Amino acid sequence: MEESERVREVIRKQVGDDWDDEVMSRSRFKALSGQRSDWEPTYLFWRDLILSVARQLGLFIIKPSHLNNQWFNRGGLTPLSLDRVLFEMYNEGEIVLPSVDLVDPTAGRLSQVFTRLTNSMIRRSRTTTPQLLMSQDRLILTSLLKHKAVEVVKLLSECHWTSSCIVTMKRFQDICGGAYEASALLSHLSAQGKARYLSLSKGDFIEGVKVSLSASSVPSISSLDCDVLHLIWTTEKLQQQLNVIDQRCQTSRKSALACLNSGNKKVALRHVRQLKLANESRENCATLLNRVEEVLDVIASAESTKKNQLRCTQLMRMKKVLKRSSRN
Repeated sequence: MEESERVREVIRKQVGDDWDDEVMSRSRFKALSGQRSDWEPTYLFWRDLILSVARQLGLFIIKPSHLNNQWFNRGGLTPLSLDRVLFEMYNEGEIVLPSVDLVDPTAGRLSQVFTRLTNSMIRRSRTTTPQLLMSQDRLILTSLLKHKAVEVVKLLSECHWTSSCIVTMKRFQDICGGAYEASALLSHLSAQGKARYLSLSKGDFIEGVKVSLSASSVPSISSLDCDVLHLIWTTEKLQQQLNVIDQRCQTSRKSALACLNSGNKKVALRHVRQLKLANESRENCATLLNRVEEVLDVIASAESTKKNQLRCTQLMRMKKVLKRSSRN
């Protein structure tokens, strides 16, 4: 189903038959004017509808141009109040500007702090207008950004049994729904102390994200984290190679059978040889993948054991303190 059709479906459920009512439409599609008490019901209608449509579409980033041209275009009639609606949402913190309110998550900690201070000064000195918001390529819906961040952490926690995890940037982008979405979510999680960006160069430039899966802040990046990222990146590359080899095996097998059925045994034999070579390559690749995964399992087990030992040590210390207190 196309986005425009999904939007219409959400509007029908949210608004009902009132959406097609001419009198109601004229009232809602007018520009906001007068006292706040006069236009607040119209503002709340559009605000809630924007949030509802975005939520149903699984979006937390919206394009102002889409609101007018696609989402709420009613036979060429578009709401004249959308610029003010977005402006009020911005003033209430429901919307943020990516260029001003978010920092580059790939920058260092000091750089991020400096950028936040600079952006804060820019925001105070610059007057944000309804026209400026409508001219933006993208706007971020704060409440849905936070909700998506919780979803991402929950999804990662279902795949890992440690208090924090490391994933490649590609994997993180896939989970978040795209590169731009991943950048916004990483910026938000970094600001909350729940995620850190890391990168290394091992011939290839490898990027990753370390995410806290518990209530605690994400620990600092260690050399072991970089090694783990490299191993995880290697497993993903090997898995990609396996997928390519599997496709090659399937093609060779089909070609060999087709040639045999047509009586062309010579060409069929060539495809059989190619299939044999592909199977050998697959076996070598699968063996290497298993070894890398075994190393990752050992590291994860060691980390878990280390944390359990630390908890036991802390419990023993607490028991000793309690015993001393009871004696006194």
